[in-house]
Amino acid sequence: MSERSTPPFRAEHTGSLLRPPEVKKARADLQAGRITAAQLRSVEDEAIRQAVKMQENLGLHLATDGEIRRNHWHSDFIYQIGGIRKRQDRREVAFHTGTGDVVFSQEEIDVAGKIGLEKTIFGEDFRFLKSAVKTALPKITIPSINMAMMAVNRSDFSRVYTRREDVVADLARAYADEISGLGALGCTYLQVDDVLFSLLCNERMRKAFAPAGTDPSRTHIDNIKLFNESVRKRPPGMTICTHTCRGNFRSG
Repeated sequence: MSERSTPPFRAEHTGSLLRPPEVKKARADLQAGRITAAQLRSVEDEAIRQAVKMQENLGLHLATDGEIRRNHWHSDFIYQIGGIRKRQDRREVAFHTGTGDVVFSQEEIDVAGKIGLEKTIFGEDFRFLKSAVKTALPKITIPSINMAMMAVNRSDFSRVYTRREDVVADLARAYADEISGLGALGCTYLQVDDVLFSLLCNERMRKAFAPAGTDPSRTHIDNIKLFNESVRKRPPGMTICTHTCRGNFRSG
């Protein structure tokens, strides 16, 4: 079987790598006020260069930045969408392990204004990744629109929107603008991560993720339609792939 020269490749790195000790230390130092945000970014820059070098040395045709700059794989993106603001209360999610549940918590969101894109959210991150690769194709990852919509569905958007359809349309437009912006920076390989796809085969999960007033039996169909709408205007020459999984926590 011949080797693929265009994405998706036969051997793929999905995106996330363990944070190196020096990155963890730098984050703690920033929190304690011992270093600046610029100094943290410099440490992350070097960690990403090493991650790219490792992937290229392994012979991979692509390289990601390991998502090393991110605190969480999807929240860092969603919190930067225009109109979305963090709330003080947090939501807990239980990860089931062989020795018991591990609970992860994160801040919920509010829709405080019209949803839109104020900038290409991962634009600077992609620029740096592109500058770091030598032989590999740079691949950036973003969370699926379904991950953002799930958070929006849990928020109170009635102060800004009277119809959920308008929220969906604005969010899809924001995603289209992000993808277009990444394309303008030279991104030709984009990965869209969606853990919901692997959960919606379960009737209980379909009901849990169904927005109020909608038919749970159509949740998976609605998610597929929303995903397709968000990537419909991808730039010519850009390959978009999807990663799904059953979730992971405390790997780094």
